[in-house]
Amino acid sequence: MAKVDILLPFWGDVGLLKEAVESVLAQTETDWRLLVFDDCYPSDEPAKYFAKLKDTRISYYRHTENLGITANFNYALAATKAKYCVMFGCDDRMLPGYLKTALANIGNADFYQPGVEVIDASGNVYLPLGDKVKCMLRAKKAGIISGEKLAASLCTGNWLYFPSILWKTETIKRYDFDPSYNVTQDVLLELNIIKDGGSLYLDPTITFQYRRFAQSLSSTEKVKGGKRFNEEDQVYQHFAQVFTEMGWKKAARAAKLRLTSRLHSLIS
Repeated sequence: MAKVDILLPFWGDVGLLKEAVESVLAQTETDWRLLVFDDCYPSDEPAKYFAKLKDTRISYYRHTENLGITANFNYALAATKAKYCVMFGCDDRMLPGYLKTALANIGNADFYQPGVEVIDASGNVYLPLGDKVKCMLRAKKAGIISGEKLAASLCTGNWLYFPSILWKTETIKRYDFDPSYNVTQDVLLELNIIKDGGSLYLDPTITFQYRRFAQSLSSTEKVKGGKRFNEEDQVYQHFAQVFTEMGWKKAARAAKLRLTSRLHSLIS
């Protein structure tokens, strides 16, 4: 059994998928498995690419029908057996020291957030407005954060980058990705873990590149028909009630206000 299972649900640009896989192969930590779940992409190019790879740590599975993002996430999560796992983005890139640094720092925390660079479709580092806001909201010191402080911070503005997070498998497997939501599964999962006593290790060391561009699947899904903001409204209203019942007044207030979510909806 490997130390880390890298779960890679796929639907998107095959060229960027190859970059993502190559970034895994370049890791200085070598004790990993890469499990790829092709959500019935309408081309056999991914299958041909993985057939040529002779690395026994890589497994490729193609669904016979399109499951959709959430169901594919749950399928991938059910397959993991390692102590730690990553739900890796199919167009993102790990820098070579990502896994080694994450494993060295996660300790007793339930999940680990590294420092992240944002890249465009061509792989150039840049900083869009939304990510500038994330930088402003994110805690600056390395260390463990938990409880109401973390919940309130993330409700003010979610500065986590979901595909870059290393999870304790035991923790994340307690929660399925809710099929009622298509684009806010990350917020729902993170806040549920925090309310149940989970903790985050925040590390400012940049070891991951998150790709943000208009044609990415996540970007398309999030803006389509206002779906993103409708879902965020439902999620934050739910947690405003939950945190009120817990006596987390600051977190409840932040969830009710959801400042950055409201601002984003106004300018989008």
